[in-house]
Amino acid sequence: MSPPDGLDAVRHVIDTAPEVTERDLWAEPDMGVLQLHRRQPPRLPMEVFGPWAPWIEATADAAACPPDYVAAPLLAIASALIGHARWAEAVPGWAEPPHLWIGAVGDSGTGKSPGADCLMRYVVPEIERRMIADYPDRLREWRATAEFAAAADKRWQDEVRAAEKRGAAPPLPPAVTPGPEPQSPRLQQNDVTIERVASLLATAAPKGLLIVRDELAGWIDGMAVYNSAGRAFWLEAYGGRPYRVERQKHPEPILVPRFAVSVYGTTQPDKLGLLMRGSDDGLFSRILWAWPEQVPFRLGREPPATLWAISALDRLRELELQTGDTVAPVIVSLPDQARGLIEAFGREMQERQQAAGGLLRSALGKARGQALRLALVLENLWWCADDGIAPPPAQISARAFSAGAMLIDVYFLPMAERVYGDAGASESERGAATLARWIFANHPREVHVRNLQREVRLPGLQKAEQIHAAAGALVDADWLRPPESGKEFGRRGRIAYAVNSRVWEAAL
Repeated sequence: MSPPDGLDAVRHVIDTAPEVTERDLWAEPDMGVLQLHRRQPPRLPMEVFGPWAPWIEATADAAACPPDYVAAPLLAIASALIGHARWAEAVPGWAEPPHLWIGAVGDSGTGKSPGADCLMRYVVPEIERRMIADYPDRLREWRATAEFAAAADKRWQDEVRAAEKRGAAPPLPPAVTPGPEPQSPRLQQNDVTIERVASLLATAAPKGLLIVRDELAGWIDGMAVYNSAGRAFWLEAYGGRPYRVERQKHPEPILVPRFAVSVYGTTQPDKLGLLMRGSDDGLFSRILWAWPEQVPFRLGREPPATLWAISALDRLRELELQTGDTVAPVIVSLPDQARGLIEAFGREMQERQQAAGGLLRSALGKARGQALRLALVLENLWWCADDGIAPPPAQISARAFSAGAMLIDVYFLPMAERVYGDAGASESERGAATLARWIFANHPREVHVRNLQREVRLPGLQKAEQIHAAAGALVDADWLRPPESGKEFGRRGRIAYAVNSRVWEAAL
């Protein structure tokens, strides 16, 4: 049979051509819009945690989260429990408090809160309960002394008046003074007003406080709301130097001998750009970041060993400040062999700092001090997990400093690059990535602008122009198709962007 020709040939081609589907009308989407400028997260080097590594992994397994979200609050809590009882000394003249500032980053549902729950819900409250165990007795004793002193003072005043009537010399005032009223000991604090934090550090928490914020953006944005000096106050709260807070309603200032706090907080990637807007004043270089990839969800096999963690960390609580003529930290110094390590590490950070820019440059400038702080915290974490009766570490070993430097070099600095790269994206890039992640998670057939405004309310995409800008970027990336124009006279078309179904195929 001869092949068809002419019109028959045309009809044959049409009849035998494969059916064109909606999918065929789309190009391959650019999946890079999901990632902005993010680098891949580094692996948490579990080996640096020594005897704590199995506990971190088991707790993370029970919480169905990455181990990073357990290790991060553990480091912050341990640094607060050690507090001013121990300071790390590299050489005479350079000492650092142990207090760490740590921020956990992740989308909602990635395990930030479950990872910290064992520590924040069970371990820390039990340790705080033990801290205040003798407080009722101390308060009762103070009140008895205060009543005795008040009675003695009244008797003395009566004796002074009687002596004046007789023309005799007045008697000496009583020697009994009750001193300041004891305050209930504190470990963690959520109220972060300047006067409240300073008051607690001066009275109830001489070793230091753990500031816990479920949203770092709220803490940072609120720093200067009630006091223009608020941000400067928090910058000072890292170094452990003396600090004086003047009060308008009280004649006496609050004097904090060693002003340092530990900080643990969380935030979402979409808020990083808003978090870091403005000039670099050094605030963010003080924060160590943890932003791992999400792990596949699965139910935990065993509950975390909460009692073991309480018993171990309670040994850090029992570390006391040095008493004598003054109350001061016990200095824990580096041995000679470790001083060469910190000198080499400091030079390497300095060289890398010269080639870096922006926030990463500031982070590299803080790296050597943070490595020293981490070394002290790790040394004491190893010690408190030991079942023996060895005394607290009197030195920071070369092994501990190497572990602290390793954490900075292979984990926290790469995490800083990941965080700062994301924060450095433009507003339109962040908006496009936010919208792309919502599309990827929810599989909508279209993106309806009014629905996003009224129902979904994505961060940074509250206004119609923001949504259109983000959607326009996704049109360029072949994720979306522009809305169709209205077909009826006098009526606007429905403002909705069709979604490319190949988005989910590309992710398989």
